[in-house]
Amino acid sequence: MLKKMLFGLMICLSVLVLSGCGKVYTNTDDYQDYIDLVPGSSGFMPELMDLPEYQSIEVYYYESLGQSINLLVTFSSENYESSKEIVLGSFEFLNAPLTEHDFFLIPEVEFEYKSFIIKVVNNDDFDYPEQFGMMGYSDEKFQISFLFFCYESLHELSNSPGRMTRFIENEFRFPED
Repeated sequence: MLKKMLFGLMICLSVLVLSGCGKVYTNTDDYQDYIDLVPGSSGFMPELMDLPEYQSIEVYYYESLGQSINLLVTFSSENYESSKEIVLGSFEFLNAPLTEHDFFLIPEVEFEYKSFIIKVVNNDDFDYPEQFGMMGYSDEKFQISFLFFCYESLHELSNSPGRMTRFIENEFRFPED
């Protein structure tokens, strides 16, 4: 009897653990389909043909707590600085954390993750923190990252140090170094 109970408990725990794991999709041919799946992302994520000349792209669509898309664009060393200026120059960024009723909607507006500097985009169409976009750039790797997140039940992010870095680690995917 004890063995059956332990076996049943192990199966239940396995199901819980596996259902808590996120799903990652990386097919660049399905980029538009991923955008269609994430509410609000179509107004932020770029059309590939509108990007400055790039060497390669990678896309990471991730379903976990919410849904996220990371479009990672790699430029040549010759084109990177001008491309970065064009892309980043087409966005406005938050310049202070967002709060509402003493709760942090966005606790950090600029932070580092791996070799990237990531900035939260200021956009009246976003519903922070349930739905918003960020831009990242890595001068080391000549890459620009378009990041969009949506989880309609998220009402606040904590203000603990490094919170946005942990948010990126939990809710987005980047290539393994």
